[in-house]
Amino acid sequence: MPVTLAGTTSIVASIPALIGFVPHDSLVLFTALTRDDGSVTAGPLTRIDLAHLTRHAGDCVRQFNRQVADLPVLCVTGIVVHAVNEDDTADAVPLREDVDAVVALLAEFGFTDVEVVHVPAIAEGARWRSYRDSERTGVLPDPATTAAAVAATVAGQPVAACREDLAARFTPAAEQVRERLRQDIAHAVELAVIDQHSHLAAHVRLGRADAAIRAASDGDLPADDAAIVDLVATFATLPFRDALLAVPDDARRLGAENLLLQLWRHSCGPVAGQLATVIAMHAYLRGDGTGAGIALENADPEQPLTRLLTSMLGHAVPPSKVRDLVQKASAEARRALLGEPPADHV
Repeated sequence: MPVTLAGTTSIVASIPALIGFVPHDSLVLFTALTRDDGSVTAGPLTRIDLAHLTRHAGDCVRQFNRQVADLPVLCVTGIVVHAVNEDDTADAVPLREDVDAVVALLAEFGFTDVEVVHVPAIAEGARWRSYRDSERTGVLPDPATTAAAVAATVAGQPVAACREDLAARFTPAAEQVRERLRQDIAHAVELAVIDQHSHLAAHVRLGRADAAIRAASDGDLPADDAAIVDLVATFATLPFRDALLAVPDDARRLGAENLLLQLWRHSCGPVAGQLATVIAMHAYLRGDGTGAGIALENADPEQPLTRLLTSMLGHAVPPSKVRDLVQKASAEARRALLGEPPADHV
């Protein structure tokens, strides 16, 4: 079932909002899924660097298949984002041999309803063209006006100019600042470990962290060394980390993410890796796979939660499948710290 011209135009223009940044030199594979009632919904997206695609097309398609093989995929739309030289003919589409190879590989895995289009840039006025039919073409609206972009704005998720801008969020504070706090953080972690065994102390510590998340949701991040050290220790201590994963909505989840990023910048060593994993979890639960992936690049790979998140992202597990489980497990962790009975005993 080919996607209409208007549908293709909307998909291409929505890509920055869906992945969190404006892609360049990329192939984005967008899936449409069939619901049980016969309606169609957007499925997982996969973005591949063109440089990697040209060398490892087979690996790229196999990874895509692992992500969506168990899903009711109706069709796949590929978007090649690649600037062309001014002296190229108006109807030319680049990298045709690479695209043909990808389409053939997708067919081997059973994806036969595939449309691939080229666009030089995802920007207002840019024209996309189909590889299959040169007369299938369309002009992009302002990507900021798409429904996906409006939803991202409402959720407080700005679209970055490139992936590097998102990765740059993980720029640590000056080394002398982190070294100055290293010993204080180590001592604070020891205190947090003690506090987990005292219901009253745990209540007070969780209260400070809850207040910090609320403040971060309003744009107020901690700047005082003592507050940063205390919060780092709290989120780096497993029972408190688990108890603080449950938040009421995505706005609060984004606040927690921004708070943890501020704490990460002031941490180093294993503690920083632990905080990055928690950032990845909040990003994943918000549906921000790109942000979660970048956070995992800075996480401790030996942590069980890091390995679990990496696997879930690799297999495109929707956050909706685990969100309730995380909320319930987090609530139980909080009850345990506070000495309250489990939910099924209340």
